Amino acid sequence: MKKQQSFRHFELGLIAALAFALAAFEWTGYEFNEDTHREYLGSNLIEPEIIPHHIPSKPLPPKQVLDVAPEIVPKPDPIDPIPKPDVKSQIDPLAGKLQGFDFTDFGDWEEEWEIETVLIAEHMPHFEDCTNVLDRKEERQCTEEKMIRIIQSCAKFPPILRETGIGGVVFLQFNVNEFGEIQDQSVLKSAHPKLDKAALNALSCIPKMLPGTQQGKPVRVTYTIPVRFTVR
Repeated sequence: MKKQQSFRHFELGLIAALAFALAAFEWTGYEFNEDTHREYLGSNLIEPEIIPHHIPSKPLPPKQVLDVAPEIVPKPDPIDPIPKPDVKSQIDPLAGKLQGFDFTDFGDWEEEWEIETVLIAEHMPHFEDCTNVLDRKEERQCTEEKMIRIIQSCAKFPPILRETGIGGVVFLQFNVNEFGEIQDQSVLKSAHPKLDKAALNALSCIPKMLPGTQQGKPVRVTYTIPVRFTVR
C-alpha cells in the first residue's frame, strides 16, 4: 500500500515537473523576443553591416559665372587711304624741288614764295658771257669751267706748305642764291687747314652770276667744286 502511494507521489511529482518545464519554455519563447534580446545585450550586440546598394552620383551642377564686366576694346582709328600720286606734280629729283608759294594780302597783293635749294635747276646759274639760249647744256659747262678757273687762279698756295711739299685737293660746297651770289660756303673734304682757308678765300673772286630758276622762279643751287694745290 505504501509502495503504491509512493509511486503515485512520484508520478505526480514527475507530471508537475514536466508541466513546470513546459510552462517555463512557453514563457521564455513569449517574453524573450528580439526587442528584449536587444535591450538585454545592449552595446554587446554586433549588428550585421548593411551594404547599401550602389546609386550613381548625380553630376555636379555647372559653375555659375560671376557678373564680370566685359572687356571693352576700343575700335582702331580708321586708316586714311593712301592718296594717289599726282602724275603732273612728279619731277626728276635731279631737276630740283617744286616751289611752294604763299600768297599774302599786303594791300598790293604781292606774291611771296619760299626759296628752295636744289642740286640741278631747270635753268642753272650762269655767267652772262656763257649764256646760250639754244644749248643749255653748253651754257652750264661754260659756267662751271669758268668758275673752276677763277677759283684756281685766285687760290693762293701757302708758301710754307709749298716749301715743305704739302699739297692736296680741297672739296668746297656752296650755294649760288636767288640773287646769283655765293653763300653758305663750307669745306666738304679737307686737305690741310691752311689749304682749306686758301680755297674758301678764293670763292670771293667769283663775280655775281645770273641766278638759277625753276618754273620761272629763282632758286638756290648747290655746287661742289674741287680746288687742287699741286706741288711742282
